[in-house]
Amino acid sequence: MLGIFISESLWSGRVWWEVPNLLGSTFYGTRALRSGADLSILAGIALHLVITGTLGGLFGLACGGIHQRGRLLLLGLVAAVGWYNLANATFWPRVNPWVPLASPRPATIFSHILLGACLGYMGQRQRAPAAASPEGLLEPARLLEPTPMQHSDPFPAGPGEPSGEAHSEVLLAQPVEARAEPAPDALE
Repeated sequence: MLGIFISESLWSGRVWWEVPNLLGSTFYGTRALRSGADLSILAGIALHLVITGTLGGLFGLACGGIHQRGRLLLLGLVAAVGWYNLANATFWPRVNPWVPLASPRPATIFSHILLGACLGYMGQRQRAPAAASPEGLLEPARLLEPTPMQHSDPFPAGPGEPSGEAHSEVLLAQPVEARAEPAPDALE
């Protein structure tokens, strides 16, 4: 989206930081609109990334279970264009009224359409894992049982120190087959 904004600004003969400064005016006020390249650019880019990242995260939570690529693409477009309209109607007038007034319309609409297409396309990149076979569900459980194992001491006794054993016994968990043990009688 930022690439589209920067390209549109340069194509129109304006400075490349026009839209990032416009978004940065949320934090720096009208000073950002009059100044050149300064920290308001970084603030505007950061604000843009937070907003679009939040929109992408919410889209992923809402539509993460959908597996049809066409449906995801359509929902991504609806979400992005819906956010564009909702933001211009309610969000920006309260947060920064300059954004809907001064943002370049064709580039802004096109960038939101591109965002929606990307949301829908990236939504389901991996296939769902295959279902477990019925045989795998019936396998007996494997329990872990401690078994002794010898290992070397990484810090052997030095000169003048009391000598200890160079080997010690360590208990490691080893898988064992589950075995049925008789249940104790309740009456005994």
